[in-house]
Amino acid sequence: MRFSVRLSVVGVVFVTMFGVVGLRLWFIQVAEGPAIAQAASEQTWIQQSIAAPRGNIFDRNGTPLATSRVVPAVVVDRTFVQPEQRDGLLDHLSTLLSVDRATLEEMYEEAGVNGKFLVTTVSTELAHRVNESLDVLPGVEVAKVPERIYLTGPTLAHVMGHLGLPDAADLEADPDIDPSVRIGKLGVEKSYEEYLRGTPGQLEYRVRLGEIIATRPSVDPVQGSSLNLTIDLDLQELVEMALAEGIDLSNRVKEADRAAGEEVFHETERGAIVVLDAQNFEVLAAASYPNFDPQLFVAGIDTTTFAELNDAQAFNNLTTNGLYPPASTFKAITYTVIEEEDLPFPTEIEGIDAANRQVHCDGVLELPTLADGSPQEKFDWYNPGDLGWLGIHEALELSCNIFFWSAALGTYQAYRAPHPNETVIQDWSTELGYGSPTGIDLSSEAAGIIPTRELFEEWAAYQIENPDEPPRLDPSRLEIASPWLGGDLMDFAIGQGAFTATPMQVAVSYAALVNGGRVMEPRVVREIVSPDGVVTPVQAPVRHTVAISPETTRSLLADLGRVVASGTASKAFADFGPGLDNVGGKTGTGQSTATRDNHAWFVGVAPLDDPKYVVVVLIDEGGSGGRIAAPVGRHILQYIMGNEPTPIEAGEDAD
Repeated sequence: MRFSVRLSVVGVVFVTMFGVVGLRLWFIQVAEGPAIAQAASEQTWIQQSIAAPRGNIFDRNGTPLATSRVVPAVVVDRTFVQPEQRDGLLDHLSTLLSVDRATLEEMYEEAGVNGKFLVTTVSTELAHRVNESLDVLPGVEVAKVPERIYLTGPTLAHVMGHLGLPDAADLEADPDIDPSVRIGKLGVEKSYEEYLRGTPGQLEYRVRLGEIIATRPSVDPVQGSSLNLTIDLDLQELVEMALAEGIDLSNRVKEADRAAGEEVFHETERGAIVVLDAQNFEVLAAASYPNFDPQLFVAGIDTTTFAELNDAQAFNNLTTNGLYPPASTFKAITYTVIEEEDLPFPTEIEGIDAANRQVHCDGVLELPTLADGSPQEKFDWYNPGDLGWLGIHEALELSCNIFFWSAALGTYQAYRAPHPNETVIQDWSTELGYGSPTGIDLSSEAAGIIPTRELFEEWAAYQIENPDEPPRLDPSRLEIASPWLGGDLMDFAIGQGAFTATPMQVAVSYAALVNGGRVMEPRVVREIVSPDGVVTPVQAPVRHTVAISPETTRSLLADLGRVVASGTASKAFADFGPGLDNVGGKTGTGQSTATRDNHAWFVGVAPLDDPKYVVVVLIDEGGSGGRIAAPVGRHILQYIMGNEPTPIEAGEDAD
């Protein structure tokens, strides 16, 4: 046979073979493709998780605050839903459960092929109605699922937090999270999520034509660990009631002031209180108002309610995220720096006796005239008035700004840059916990601002480079060598100016001042208890110890006692009852912008002979610290010291 003929025969054979192979591939992929895919899926084990109950939460005395209960819920398993049944199923569910059709469709698609998702928990009556309609609801079952129950309602809302479905950031941070199971989104529910969530169980089965054809033994879920908080629920409830009454008192006083022709800008709506153990930094109570009910989030909060709460800033925990000038409460820190660092006083200003460290607190500090001959005066809160010549003890008792201004001005003049002591007051503030988060075991925390020359020069440079951005400094400051002036340090020394801090930072600083200088990270969780009963204590780490002499601590405690006995808080504490001589405090009135009312502060310490409790009260735009915040603090300290708390009435209109 000729070569060409043989080549032709081989070609025909190859063409025939490839044709047969191609035909078979077409038959498998097109003609029998769906059947083969179905058969393959029947050989695949489908895994479905079983949600675990979250761990319980208790107060320090074992009182339950949050738990889980088993409730009926409507669950859709897409494994049992044929493509042509999808739209009818979603229509039926939307009508039966009163759930938005678009929301259902989004949940259905997010679950994915063979996915399973919880639509909503339902009442027993509605569960019966769903069961009666299962013939038109393919893939639907009424299952028993764990549901979070908050036993105290809005009480402790910001400490407890709330639940919510994972968002993109949550899933990116932990790809193993079940997107259909709610997780902690705020408070300890978020910060202790890994302990509370538990371990989900698992079901495995195979399906043919919408029917289960085989199963494997299931794995039961394991409940999450429980938390024992540092919070005392009885104290917390009293604190929240006192906060509400303090806000109400502020509004009553404002109404009277407005009727008397005084300028009032806003209704008082917000406030915060912290009660901290000064020895171990356990948070015994922490209240922020306005608040919310965490139960609203368990089944999914409606958009209208969420928007209303968000507009009211109800989710903002003011104890850790509210930034305010700490005002005269900060004088306790300046007091300590004056004593420990022997800060210099100005030597050439009338009314200041630098040698004897005394200042004439007559309501006006007369400073050297400016180059153009203009006088410089700073007016104190009691002007016109004359408290006389005061030393450091009386100055703290009566909250004389002029005394603390004088110490700051002397420091500014004596320690000009590059002197290493230029930032001596700021350095002490940093050591005592200002200017950075305290490290509390909650989900978020603000840092605050400690003003310095370096910071002001950074602001000035940014402002020059970005003239269209909101300014941080007065434009006139950009035209001088340095925008940092002596008046800035003077304002800082009395807790004003650009200085901002949270109530928790104020509590931490006072705890350190009265315990001998130990700065620790506050804690709201005391113990973690595993499902099998293993208890793991949660210790508050010691950050560092500030060197404060015992003499300064004793002096400060005695002068804090003078504040409530005969100083700016004396009217508020007049009916304290037994033990007044063992209680101290400091008032503060924080100046805000020109169109906002002052913020009312009070910090209490007890007992003075062995300090254990620090009570911080902040009433946002509440007015005078002595008039509004001090009575609230007195009410709480009465309870702590074993006295019967008396009604919260206005105190003295003092700084």
